[in-house]
Amino acid sequence: MKITFDEQILTRLSNWSDADLVLDFDNTLGETGRPVEGCSIGTNYRLIAIDKDTVPDIFDIVIESNFAPLHFKKYGEMFLENDMTITENTDKRVQLKASGEVIDSNVQILDYRQAK
Repeated sequence: MKITFDEQILTRLSNWSDADLVLDFDNTLGETGRPVEGCSIGTNYRLIAIDKDTVPDIFDIVIESNFAPLHFKKYGEMFLENDMTITENTDKRVQLKASGEVIDSNVQILDYRQAK
């Protein structure tokens, strides 16, 4: 499984090289970067920067990307496809796309690192 970021997204993430990246789909992480209760399975994707070496164990697989590894939950693989893209459209919304479909038309990009 792989996600390719477009140039606009790569520019937005350029200061994230010292972070671990999580692709959250069910509101697992709160603003502290720690798990919280919540549920929006498969409909509300968030790309989150957290402090290095603090990825919760529940994010048990890694998705390759052209920027950095993305930590993800194995049981969520059913919502994804092998080759996907994360792009910024003309109105600056971030979209997660697969071949022929938009998986999420408004992916949030969040930075939950403690020391930025």
